[in-house]
Amino acid sequence: MKNKLLASFLLLLFFCPLHAQKDVDSLKKIISNTKQDTVKVNAYIHFFFTDLFYDNPQSVIDYSHKARVLSKKIDFTKGLVLSHNNLGYTYRTRSESDSAFYHYNRAIQYAEPISFYKGITDAYIGLGNTYNQLGEWDDAVKQFETVIELAQQEGDSIQIGSAHNNIGNTFLSQSKFENALLNYQKAAELGNASIKGVALINIAVVHNQMGNIDQARDYFQKSIIEAEKLGKKGHLAFINRNLGILEKKTGNFDEALKYYNQALEHYKSLSDDFSSSEIIQNMGNVYFEMNDFDKALMYYNQSLQIQQSINYPTGACYNQLYKANAYHGSRKISEALTQLKLAELCAKELKMIDVQSDVANLMSIIKEEQGDYKAAFDYQKQFKILSDSITTISSKEKIAEIETKYQTTQKEQEIELLSADNEISKLKIQKQQNLRNFLIIAAVILVLLLLAVYSRYNLKIKANKKLRELDELKTKFYTNISHEFRTPLTLILNPLNNILATDSDDDIQSNAKLAHRNADRLLQLTNQMLDLSKIEAGKMTLNVGQQNLKSFLEVIYASFESLAQSKNIAFTKSFNITEEEVYFDTDKLQKVLYNLLSNAFKFTPEKGKVDFICNEKGKILNIEIKDTGHGFDSDEHEQLFKRFQQGDTSNSEPGTGIGLTLSRELVLLHQGTLTLDSTQGEGSSFKISIPITKQAYNKSELVGSSALSHHNNHQSSQAINDDIIVGHDDLPIVLIVEDNDELRQYLGRLFKEGYNVHYAVDGKNGVEEALKLVPDIIISDWMMPNITGDELCKTLKQDQNTSHIPIILLTAKADQSSKLDGLKIGADDYISKPFDNTELLIRAKNLIDQRASLREKYGEKLLIAPSKVNMPDPDKAFIKRAISIVETHISDDTFSSEDFQKALGMSRMQLYRKLKALTDSSASEFIRNLRLQRASDLLSSGHLQVSEVAYQCGFSNLSYFGQCFKDKFGVPPSQFNSNPIT
Repeated sequence: MKNKLLASFLLLLFFCPLHAQKDVDSLKKIISNTKQDTVKVNAYIHFFFTDLFYDNPQSVIDYSHKARVLSKKIDFTKGLVLSHNNLGYTYRTRSESDSAFYHYNRAIQYAEPISFYKGITDAYIGLGNTYNQLGEWDDAVKQFETVIELAQQEGDSIQIGSAHNNIGNTFLSQSKFENALLNYQKAAELGNASIKGVALINIAVVHNQMGNIDQARDYFQKSIIEAEKLGKKGHLAFINRNLGILEKKTGNFDEALKYYNQALEHYKSLSDDFSSSEIIQNMGNVYFEMNDFDKALMYYNQSLQIQQSINYPTGACYNQLYKANAYHGSRKISEALTQLKLAELCAKELKMIDVQSDVANLMSIIKEEQGDYKAAFDYQKQFKILSDSITTISSKEKIAEIETKYQTTQKEQEIELLSADNEISKLKIQKQQNLRNFLIIAAVILVLLLLAVYSRYNLKIKANKKLRELDELKTKFYTNISHEFRTPLTLILNPLNNILATDSDDDIQSNAKLAHRNADRLLQLTNQMLDLSKIEAGKMTLNVGQQNLKSFLEVIYASFESLAQSKNIAFTKSFNITEEEVYFDTDKLQKVLYNLLSNAFKFTPEKGKVDFICNEKGKILNIEIKDTGHGFDSDEHEQLFKRFQQGDTSNSEPGTGIGLTLSRELVLLHQGTLTLDSTQGEGSSFKISIPITKQAYNKSELVGSSALSHHNNHQSSQAINDDIIVGHDDLPIVLIVEDNDELRQYLGRLFKEGYNVHYAVDGKNGVEEALKLVPDIIISDWMMPNITGDELCKTLKQDQNTSHIPIILLTAKADQSSKLDGLKIGADDYISKPFDNTELLIRAKNLIDQRASLREKYGEKLLIAPSKVNMPDPDKAFIKRAISIVETHISDDTFSSEDFQKALGMSRMQLYRKLKALTDSSASEFIRNLRLQRASDLLSSGHLQVSEVAYQCGFSNLSYFGQCFKDKFGVPPSQFNSNPIT
């Protein structure tokens, strides 16, 4: 295990982005100065290669996301690939494997269509290392083999060598030494100098693990040559240190001392006091084995002095014990007893059972030599008790090595950064000085410019203030009078509606229809005036959503077909567009098209023609509305778009001059254009151009995306699995259960902005779909064939797979008793028909938000004490059962999310959505969190070493365990029991 840990350390040194650090300030300056988007993308991406990766990794993630978003906006596919690969690597180093998988797979998705070889291979290497980190060996090897296939097609032997080195690491992690050696040998033959150097060290580690001392010694010597060529001091120190350990074990003490001295020189040149103190301590152990106790004491004292200066109590405690052994060896019993007392005190304080055990054993020997047999017997009993608690460790030296190597893994990683950090620091100081001088000069120039501009600006402010006051007064009056019109118009329209619905007299009906038509027209004009006042006041905003453009245009066309027939006007359409959904504000674009088409029919005589033409060009929607009316002179074109201005209306009914003004303002809100091409006597052509991509609008203008078609949603639900990380664009799933086709489609359109919509045609189908999809919310009718809404609710609330899903029942039964019946069977809300659209949307959103709040509040507590969380019994029973299954397999490092899924008897997607809804974690995260919780309990007891706890909790890789534990509790496991988490 210790050699696996060391090999992992070398792999980390090889792959971490130390080789190309850039100046953070320079990149920020490039971003602020350049106007080229591709340059900005590359600058964002290169933050990954700077020291910011270590100082503030969250900033690197943010910059990578900026690169991703900007690349998508400008269709820069290589930028998308590189940013996703950077995010994958960063999340992998943070042990967030689900996010790493998501970004690596996205990189492959974008890179393959453009044959971006480096982007593809980097992503597969990242996937392989992520699987290796999780202990999923077969999947890891598959990814690296894919890299080899791609590299062979490109003739890239270096990448082939790198892939074989990774495969070797995977086999070494499984103790499959022969396979590991075979792949390391290929890496050394095919890779460049850096890959060869790492491969040779790994080969030496494998031979040492197999007990092939001569071969290990030979490969360590070869790796020294390669490390010296590359100038890798960290590698040289590591190799000499391991050679020292190897020679000491074989009894070659002089050789061991030689290698220890060489390792010490390298560590001192790197200012690594931590590793230096351990090397000096090991040299003392060599002299102890040679029975040169005076020299042993000298080295122990040197090591102890360094460890005390850097506050390394664990190493100091071992030195106290080693000094006691040396004093005993030189027959200085009094000094030995003094050191044993010191060692015993620090061992108890640090809960170092192995040191306590050795102290008791040596005390027993000394007391027996002094003739104090009772004390000797008591210490021997104490030794037996302590040694029994560490039976899983074969010897004192093995315990010391495992604990030391665990801490050294992070320490060695920092060595290679030291020289580069010093250079970067100097560069930063110089940059700061230059920046300071530049800012002083810029400030002086800016002050002079401000003084020159201020006087002129002040005059403009005074003039604009007067104009603004007059305009505000006019707009306020205009808005108020429009609001006043709406109340009497409403009081006119409502009685007219009653008359039209009840009175059968033809004359009364005719007069009522005439009055209703003109009152409704007046209300529309009033609404247009209010819209214009909102635009002028800056209060009109877009509500852009993802819509099916063709369906939207077909509805507009159908609305005017009957008008065309009644006026005997030929009305044609030509829609050259795709079926894909695009982004626009349906309400405002609908107002524009209704206005323009109404004008076209108003100004077109009988037997004339109106054409409705739409096409997509690039990312722009072009709409043209042509008519064969009387047309307008060229000098009238711009006047038509001004408020209350009209052209020659001698051949048509008069208008107000508001509609075109409002239409142009609404198109401008879309960042588009509305133009007129018209000739007197020949007709008119109004042309609209607006962008229809998400990137064209601000986030504040976006209100969500429409649902996909029922077919597509069904397919996507089948693809959900536990390893999917939910991205920024994922939406909550709503299942609509309604037997009426029209109402079902209407509800679907209502929820399509902001939800993924799925449908069920009756109650029985609804239960089947709910169990298959596990949606975020269900909207169901009460009265349905096969299974009614209340039966559906009762069935789903009693099933552990779906008990957590909020359900809203819709019914025509508005009485209080029916409402109470619905709530009694477990419905979360009850809305009577006819329902208000806004109310239904708000209630659905509130229920989803409440579930999210409860999940955030109780998610962690569920893992510790599910019985104390107030939640429905089926959900509580599910969580208890899930915890019980994991607890049963807590020490089994092969127990996977697939095994967990099978034990619960659920599909992969069902388990993922159930756990996400209750704990906001995937299956693998749920298992890992329970393992870490058990680990913290065992460490808190103070009776077990870190390595014992890791193995008992199902972690076969100590480095991975340490990283996961620190991410969750904030401290390494070795410090957890001495620094309890509160």
